[in-house]
Amino acid sequence: MYNESCIHLGPVPYRWNGLSHQFHLYPGYRYGILVSMTSPYPTNSASDDGEILDARSAYSAPPLSDAAMRALMRLANLQLTPRMLTSLLDHFDWDAERIFEASDDDLDSVPNLNGRQAVRIRDDSLDVTERQLRWMEKTGSKILLANRPDFPSQLLEIPDLPPMLFVRGSIQPRDESGVGIVGSRQASPYGLAVADRFAQDLAENGVTVISGGAIGIDTAAHSGALRAGGRTIAILGCGIDVDYPRVNHDLFEQIVDGNGAIVSEYALGSPPDSFRFPQRNRLISGLSLGTLVVEAPRQSGSLITARFAAEQGRPVLTVPANIDRPNATGSNDLLKDGAIPVTETADILLALRLMPTAARKPQQFAMRFEAETEASAPIVASGPSKDDIERVIRNLPEAQKLLLLNLSETPSRLDTLAELSGSSASSASAELTMLEIGGYVRRLPGNCFILVSERFRAQRS
Repeated sequence: MYNESCIHLGPVPYRWNGLSHQFHLYPGYRYGILVSMTSPYPTNSASDDGEILDARSAYSAPPLSDAAMRALMRLANLQLTPRMLTSLLDHFDWDAERIFEASDDDLDSVPNLNGRQAVRIRDDSLDVTERQLRWMEKTGSKILLANRPDFPSQLLEIPDLPPMLFVRGSIQPRDESGVGIVGSRQASPYGLAVADRFAQDLAENGVTVISGGAIGIDTAAHSGALRAGGRTIAILGCGIDVDYPRVNHDLFEQIVDGNGAIVSEYALGSPPDSFRFPQRNRLISGLSLGTLVVEAPRQSGSLITARFAAEQGRPVLTVPANIDRPNATGSNDLLKDGAIPVTETADILLALRLMPTAARKPQQFAMRFEAETEASAPIVASGPSKDDIERVIRNLPEAQKLLLLNLSETPSRLDTLAELSGSSASSASAELTMLEIGGYVRRLPGNCFILVSERFRAQRS
């Protein structure tokens, strides 16, 4: 039934049995509605096998013209709601140029468009800037439009879909097998390590890791996927040209260089205003088969993402966390509310009906929580013995030996290691950098470190 929440996304040509059909697409109907059949057109007989395909994969989208790109970028600059943008595009048959050429009477006939919004459409100061055009061209970024087949089909299934997306990098069909990983910006070393490992295991199994590009769990998730050579998508709460958080500039470059994508529904130059992030979160869950919450307090944007996932009919999964950590109360509450508990990668693959493809069995974590006091020594999890470590490090400088003897496969913070080894944080950081270069330790997000166990086991006599 067509209604206000079921906006028409236009006809999509589709070939079957040598005939040209048209599907009319609506949010929530991924496979479209066959409404008309026209005369035959030339096709390859090899492709006319009657196979029912996703309507959106029936053809590849031609590039948008420069004029269409400019009009869409100007439309985004108006900062209208997704529903209003979709209503405008739908009214003008998804031709953004016609919006800015429309008469006052034409604009008056757009459903729900008010006078203030009409004034913004006429405001030349909101036109595309040369800086915006140069940035899109320089970075090879593009706009995906919701009525075109290169738009992520899984987003068509969510309410309040974004009619356009700015994308730096690429979104590919295989990203439909994607998992969202979200959590606290102030995550514990354990939470960061878990997010990193699950992301790495998922990427090794051909799953795209989707997150929000923030510090903490998001950064760990993106980094783990990249380390495995897999795909990851960062969905921002600002323009794709805005480095936020600034500390993740290099990470974003690695995502694009590593065949992933930086995505936003917001115009270039849009600042990271707080109201944008809850709206952004529906896209993280909407692009994902399911959403994994690693660590989150009760007042956390990650719980908003989990709520969106549930409303979208997507599974919510949660890593059980330390019941004494305030930063984990929200994620533990999700378990009480029926979220799927996750203690190993296989739990995620099973819940989302994904087939493992990695050559090795996903590594499991030792479920161990660090004491909250920074002065307490790390508890050594299963890994190389003290004898193994001492055998390998006997020729290293004394400062590096002390650091290694206080490290394990459980992440430890820099300041904790500095205190345990009796050195300053800057000195410990310098020594740990040398150990990282030597392959003895691995640096994790949040300035945490773990032993590289293979470096010690490989040298057993």
